[in-house]
Amino acid sequence: MSRHAFRKSICLLAAILITGCASGYKQFYRPAQGASPELIASLRVAPPPASPVVERATPSDGKAILDAYAKRGYVMIGNSMFNSGRPESETSAILQAKDVGADLVLILDPRYTGSVTSSIPITTPTSSTSYSTGTATAYGPGGPVTAYGSGTTTTYGSTTNYVPITINRSDYGAVYFVKQRFGLGAFGRDLTDNERQELQTNKGAVVRLVVDGTPAFNADILVGDIITSIDGIDIVNAQAFSELLRDRRGKRIALVVLRRGHRIEKTVQLNP
Repeated sequence: MSRHAFRKSICLLAAILITGCASGYKQFYRPAQGASPELIASLRVAPPPASPVVERATPSDGKAILDAYAKRGYVMIGNSMFNSGRPESETSAILQAKDVGADLVLILDPRYTGSVTSSIPITTPTSSTSYSTGTATAYGPGGPVTAYGSGTTTTYGSTTNYVPITINRSDYGAVYFVKQRFGLGAFGRDLTDNERQELQTNKGAVVRLVVDGTPAFNADILVGDIITSIDGIDIVNAQAFSELLRDRRGKRIALVVLRRGHRIEKTVQLNP
């Protein structure tokens, strides 16, 4: 086998192996904590679309990305993050988004992480043939008789060649979202120590994000507001804030808000 044909065979074999591999977007998919299919179905605005919205971004601060989509009403249900030495098709990310029922898939631009050089041992069969001749003389009553003969001998073996290969590796990623129906649409955080000192209390939850078009947005609850009570119940921290809201979905609630030192009372109808 010539060297050109040998290398051509290697390339063909590599292409077949790559085609047969499972998509990294599917293989490395991880659901978000607590994002069960039942919970997703109960909170989403509408059934999954036939084709998810596809957006692209350069990898950056993960929290900033999630907050930006949360403001638009999208929550993450899972992600695929992996490093690969073969090209990964965006179509595979879109198909995975369909499989998990995502409304939107954010495909992160691949980021080159380096090259790995190695070699592949390829063993091919070999054979060699040798030829031999000979004579023999016999004596008898009629005189000497000479016989002539020839033969071939074939020896079978193998030869191993090492073909150098260089694999370029990159980080790939995709984040899968659904459009969620929010009860209030305000995300809270705990008070900092400085805020506690200023307010002279350990209680309350600071609004860190308001989702567009939600009851919180329409009620003019603003980022930086401090929610101190719901229906007369003191807010201990951000977790208690979320739990009280969850228990009151679909109800009309009374909020007490501190904004720049001023106490504001609001009545808000929550979404079911």
